[in-house]
Amino acid sequence: MAKEIRVDGTNEYELWLGIDRTKARFSKQVFCLVTCLKCGCLSNIFNEEYKAVDGGIHDIQFNKNSDLHVKSLHEAFLTLEFKDKKDALKMALVLFVEQILMGQDYRHKVSLWLLRLVENIKAFNQFVGGGGHFIT
Repeated sequence: MAKEIRVDGTNEYELWLGIDRTKARFSKQVFCLVTCLKCGCLSNIFNEEYKAVDGGIHDIQFNKNSDLHVKSLHEAFLTLEFKDKKDALKMALVLFVEQILMGQDYRHKVSLWLLRLVENIKAFNQFVGGGGHFIT
């Protein structure tokens, strides 16, 4: 049986588990090594008030709808014909974070800051491996 344990001297990006009588550490560094995702500093986008990017996927595909759910995003991704392949990639990246990394249910609202972040692929790449999904 495994359970989360507290270990002195750990940092905020570590998770320690007690498995039988063995301590196991899962850290941000291990996550980055295993997934081969880039790790870097996070964008300051998390501290800014959300505003849809004009011409971005939230604007073009969803008319800046702030009540967008993962299910709607998923359905749009499967059915829309994208004029720009980059928009299809951006939507796929948002779905990847929402459904794979964050494990969100279809009924969950899409994180609006994520729709803004994906418009800046360099900042997005830093987010994916950089710790945004470690924030609890």
